[in-house]
Amino acid sequence: MTGSEQLNLAMVVRMFDPAGGGLELYAFKLVQALLQKGHKVTVLCQESKTDFQQPGLTVLTVPKPEKKLSKVERLNYNYEELSKLLAAHRFHLVHSQHCPVKGADLVTFHQHTVKRFSISGDPLERLINEVKLQLAKSYKLRLKQDEELLRSTKLRIFVSQICRRDYYETYGIKDEVRFPYLIVPPGAERQSPVKTEEEPTTFTFLFIGKGYRKKGLDTLYKACALLKKDGLKFKLLVVGMKDSPGNRMTARLHNLSDEVELLGFQRDLENIKDRSQVIVVPSKCEAFGMSPIEAMLKGVPAIVSSMAGVTEVLEDGVDSLILHEHLDHHELARHMRKLMEDKRFLSSLKQKAMEKAATVTWENTVELTERAYRQVLKQGAAF
Repeated sequence: MTGSEQLNLAMVVRMFDPAGGGLELYAFKLVQALLQKGHKVTVLCQESKTDFQQPGLTVLTVPKPEKKLSKVERLNYNYEELSKLLAAHRFHLVHSQHCPVKGADLVTFHQHTVKRFSISGDPLERLINEVKLQLAKSYKLRLKQDEELLRSTKLRIFVSQICRRDYYETYGIKDEVRFPYLIVPPGAERQSPVKTEEEPTTFTFLFIGKGYRKKGLDTLYKACALLKKDGLKFKLLVVGMKDSPGNRMTARLHNLSDEVELLGFQRDLENIKDRSQVIVVPSKCEAFGMSPIEAMLKGVPAIVSSMAGVTEVLEDGVDSLILHEHLDHHELARHMRKLMEDKRFLSSLKQKAMEKAATVTWENTVELTERAYRQVLKQGAAF
């Protein structure tokens, strides 16, 4: 493959939707860029939620099942139907975005294995996850499908080393010559200007995530309770958790009814970032995590758990603060207090955060992906 060679590519993804999660956005941005470079791309997916059209793009979806399926049945059905679609066409390369399918040349792994929470959760969470691994047929099938993807593909792509280590350790892979890989992190949007509004009078933290425990909101609430106990005034904007009686009760149990603002799902986060001074990402399990980079582009510094793969592109104490003990709400509270009280440090962190975030680009992602394509096509080049 030369720089000008046009390829006929298959991109396999569960959902073709730029407004979906990080995996879906990654796949969509990659497809866009490959089309712009003159390649033909056929997207094979379980469902498409976009009317995006461009010369060279074909979107194929699996037929809807005739009856309601269980989780295990749905996983098997989608695997079989996507594999049938793929077998009916010919491509130079087949690239799966962490979607089980037979015949993928490359697979990008975006999420941790289902075993990960048995390591990174708190004691109760680890126990619950172990029970699920023993009893839930869908968990067992996902482990099996992920292992098949991992072992059968020609080249593995991971969004971070944290994610790569999880897979290689879970499945006992030690030979990196037989099982070569590349690290290809996602990029960040650069459409919005840096916020220029005056800082809010009340120091405001931002949290983005749908999982109360997995995303570490429970740890953040505990840290906020410590700050409030010490008499500090602040607000916490929570995006991804709806303003429901149950979620309000959880905040109330931490004595944070006045501090927490539950904003639910938000498609447009720009105004919310403009209201925020620091984003907090205390995840217990995060293969990468783009929210801190996207906030940093707007001049919003980040406190990020060491469990998030994005920390591999950050520098602790220079462009961000890393929560090294991800379950330690006391450490998190110290980081939050530091940024509330040390305005000079906060200003320095803000500037360095913007500079670092500007280096995390989709152009880099696409360049590394095309390098992976060239390596697979050469069949035997050193990875």
